Amino acid sequence: MKFASLLLGAALVTSVAGAAQLDITLNQPQLDVQPYHRPYIAVWVEDAQRNPVATIALWKQMEEGDKWLKDLRQFWRKIGRSAGNEIDGVTGATRRPGDHQLQWDGKDNLGKPLPAGEYLLNIEASREEGGRDYHRVAITLGKQGDISLPAKVELGPIQIKVK
Repeated sequence: MKFASLLLGAALVTSVAGAAQLDITLNQPQLDVQPYHRPYIAVWVEDAQRNPVATIALWKQMEEGDKWLKDLRQFWRKIGRSAGNEIDGVTGATRRPGDHQLQWDGKDNLGKPLPAGEYLLNIEASREEGGRDYHRVAITLGKQGDISLPAKVELGPIQIKVK
């Protein structure tokens, strides 16, 4: 009976942690500049000790390879320069100005649910012949809430819903 209770307890903890989710509405503003290059954008999660645990998105010019990734300075230092195939599944082309929806299922890069607790969400944008913006915000997995980040130059307002 104790063993069955232990298994049930472990299953409940796993399902609660696995149920954590982030819904992110990321805005790229329309900039009236010439020449305009779409920004590279990286979104990732770090644990409380600032170790990267999950890469949510990486938008870059696909034909350029990794040539300009170094301009995403925080991402490059934490993940980019040593990244292998683990970021392939979240890498895509740069996006047009407007609102873009991202979802994260609360799992690390290996597909394991992260335990409830404090994490840091990082959002960085860098544009060739443009500027660089960076947000780092604390989130708590396992605790629902809404977070709003103010607009900067390369990034418009960002809405985050922790579920």
